[in-house]
Amino acid sequence: MNRFNSQPSCNAKRLAIVSGLLLPVFVLVAVAARTGSSAVAQIPAKLDAADNAGPNKWALLIGIEKYHRATRLRYTINDVKQLSTTLQTRGDFHKDNILEMVDTAANSRLQPLRSHLMAEIKNWLAKPGPTDHITVYFSGHGFRDSDGRLFLAPVDCDPDNPAETGIAVAWFREQLAACKAEFKLLIIDACHAGSEKGDDDSPGVAANELGMPFEDLAGVVTLASSSSDEKSQLWDEKQQSLFSYWLTQGLKGHADRDSDGAITIDELYGYLHRTVTATAKMRFPREQTPRRIVRSGTAGVPVVVRLKPQELNRVLADMAEQMAWAMQQQRLSKVGVLEFTNDTKLGELLGADFGLLGRHCARTLQGQLMDLGTGSFSVVDERRLKSALQAQQFGIDDLGSPDALKQLSRQSGNMPAIVLGTLCSRTGGKMVLQCKLIQTEKDELAGVAGGTAAISESDWGMLGHSVAVRPEDRRSEVSSNDRPARPDNEVLIERLDQRSEGAHPLVDPAFPFRVKIMVDNKERKGVVRGNDWFVPLAEGEVYTIWIENRTGQTVLMRLLVDGLNTLPEKVPLKGVVTYQTAAPVHLGEARPWELDPGMGTEFAVRGFFNHIGKGGTKRMFREFRVVDASDSLAARQNFADEIGLITAAFYYPKADSRRIGTAAGQERTDDVDEADDLTPGNLCGLVHIRYVEPEALEAMLNQ
Repeated sequence: MNRFNSQPSCNAKRLAIVSGLLLPVFVLVAVAARTGSSAVAQIPAKLDAADNAGPNKWALLIGIEKYHRATRLRYTINDVKQLSTTLQTRGDFHKDNILEMVDTAANSRLQPLRSHLMAEIKNWLAKPGPTDHITVYFSGHGFRDSDGRLFLAPVDCDPDNPAETGIAVAWFREQLAACKAEFKLLIIDACHAGSEKGDDDSPGVAANELGMPFEDLAGVVTLASSSSDEKSQLWDEKQQSLFSYWLTQGLKGHADRDSDGAITIDELYGYLHRTVTATAKMRFPREQTPRRIVRSGTAGVPVVVRLKPQELNRVLADMAEQMAWAMQQQRLSKVGVLEFTNDTKLGELLGADFGLLGRHCARTLQGQLMDLGTGSFSVVDERRLKSALQAQQFGIDDLGSPDALKQLSRQSGNMPAIVLGTLCSRTGGKMVLQCKLIQTEKDELAGVAGGTAAISESDWGMLGHSVAVRPEDRRSEVSSNDRPARPDNEVLIERLDQRSEGAHPLVDPAFPFRVKIMVDNKERKGVVRGNDWFVPLAEGEVYTIWIENRTGQTVLMRLLVDGLNTLPEKVPLKGVVTYQTAAPVHLGEARPWELDPGMGTEFAVRGFFNHIGKGGTKRMFREFRVVDASDSLAARQNFADEIGLITAAFYYPKADSRRIGTAAGQERTDDVDEADDLTPGNLCGLVHIRYVEPEALEAMLNQ
């Protein structure tokens, strides 16, 4: 956090551009005005459906490893734990409705002995009501007796006498048929190709065969890990079975092919079939083909899980893992990451309604892929990719052109793949994302991943909307009989959405934070269109950002220009902390300025500062200069275009922050002190200013 030392002076000297700084000056692009409401484009038919409470979900998860007399297995207990965690944290299953039965269970009643399993299966299947959904998962052995009858093997099963020591599949079928649940999903992962001592050569029954007796049951769909002549592979690298690993990955959101926030049985099976068969061929010497067993003529496509939103960076990390796996599977040596596009009712547009967030997602994903790709693939440097995009003027329409993709590959140094992310839809604090891995030489889809994110107020702040945050916006929602109270952050973002449908806060004279764009010490007046504030700036002009704090109390401000922090960011490099000028940064992580009323009410930022220290030493900065003006009025279509967005976010300091900074230096606006004593707390105001070419702004006003 850094402190201004004086009020701006009209006679203050403007420092010259310092050569050799990290990033080039900016490209100016006219951004189209949004008409009417400025709230983010929404697709209610998707996320609203996922918001419905839906049926009550139940899960019975059985995993057996340490068989007393049969061959012992590996990873089945971990399979149960991973699946249980996924259903609770990523899906809409309540922990009290999930029963785990594994041989390491602390409660002896839940250890999968034959007597325990038969009692618990019967009791548990009697609980669901006629509108509920259930999932039953079994990972272990299956056997036949001398008469050909099928049995699931509990931990105390004797393979030589399954009729007396196993659980008859016919009996289990009767219990499942008697269950009142509307939809029943049975998942069988059996006939494992691996035990504690290596490959399992015991006469086990394949998962597909164990699932066939359930084929004619109404409301039942069975997913089997392998076909009749195949083994279910174990994936040592993942410490899970191959099938169960991809099962949990699919349920995390990657199987959500239509990005509606819910995973249907069709989507889950299609995902499992693609990933399991491909991985088996690539990683193992044997084939493995999952099977779906369902009654002929069954109507409808039941939803297996409705996705619970995750923190945005967690979703991006999950997608990066899937993209890295697809790169390795296809043996692709190099990948470039494009800025996330926006899938709205207007079509896919760059930054149309998601502001800086699409760029942040791409940069985060790129960094994660760089870490994951070590030793197997490389990631094209952002500057080189941008240069190739600019040279080709590569745009949205080129994504469907094989020739354009091949040309981009060559100009990027033979790049065989690109990752294209999409911000699919948003409703309030929930946003659906999807990533596709596209082979540039073949124009073929090599992988898909997705997820549902819960966006924070800082994420929301990067969407491009401006708002004055009021104390009542943070009030908790009161629950009712019809609807339980939602998380406070979700309620806050919904209220911010509603407030941002009004006029830009700079229109309100009572708004305590004033932001001005100054050129030659004169204010460049803005033009308001709904929640957008446009300021005309021409190529070659140098501008300063003036800020006024009328609150009478210390406020912290994060100030970004096109997503780059105006303060240098600390970057640890081989144990040494260095500083990056004009660093791309998430709004919630940017180093803040301090607006201290004891030093005046008006402050000026004249450019991107380099290293900030203590003691009032003069600091060099790189001035804000506009170059490469574009006369485009449309929302951005080319991936190399800059976004033309200035973001000023204001925060009250956290209550437990302490002031321990040094004294102010010379009273000049280019003298700033480092004073890491205050921490940003609640957001209290957010201003976005879009700078556009004067001719483009005039044309927009004449429309």
